[in-house]
Amino acid sequence: MNKLIIILTTLALFAGCASNQWQTKIQAFPAMYDERQPLTVVVVPAINNTTAANASNYFNVTITEPISNKGYYPMPVEIVRDIFLKEGIVDSNMIKGMPTSIFKQNFGSDAVLFVTINKWDTTYAVLAANVSVGMEYVMLSTTTNEILWQYSSTIVVDTAGQSSGFILADIINTAITTAITDYVPIAKNVNLQAFVALPHGQYSKQHRMDGDQNVVYKVLKEAATQ
Repeated sequence: MNKLIIILTTLALFAGCASNQWQTKIQAFPAMYDERQPLTVVVVPAINNTTAANASNYFNVTITEPISNKGYYPMPVEIVRDIFLKEGIVDSNMIKGMPTSIFKQNFGSDAVLFVTINKWDTTYAVLAANVSVGMEYVMLSTTTNEILWQYSSTIVVDTAGQSSGFILADIINTAITTAITDYVPIAKNVNLQAFVALPHGQYSKQHRMDGDQNVVYKVLKEAATQ
């Protein structure tokens, strides 16, 4: 069974400070605790900066559920993708450069979420194998274009087979297990981990009750506005 080895959240870089900082959710994301908090969110198909061709597909099919569970209404990724395809936009990087007001006008959404896959590395070393996934999430207001929420993390998942006590058998088992790894659950785990840091939305029973929870986050303003 695949096992999570380690979760590495990125260093917090707030207000230009280079040192790590712990802040509560309401301190880190104040816009999510007032009238700027969105109800509806357009999720742009994941931007894939890796050589793993199918990585974006793994995230596109697993990302809306955790957003819904946090009390928001996400627009289905497939529908958003198909609409842009009809307009001749095939690359999510092209969408990222558009004014966020377009999502308000065309989808009626309060926010747009950009997901970037910066790392998807499969490592295989005889008896050990794992997948390392690095992600960035940036949610922007479609009214003010400001960053409402952002998160960055790297998760390493063990994909090696269980040890049998026989080296040769373990080598074969690890190779087979790695070859047939189902990457959708890995993408789901990464999304679930990231959205722990997302404040609960207005459709959640925990709305406005999680502001004092500590989170580690990374300011991604430059990445979001490029």
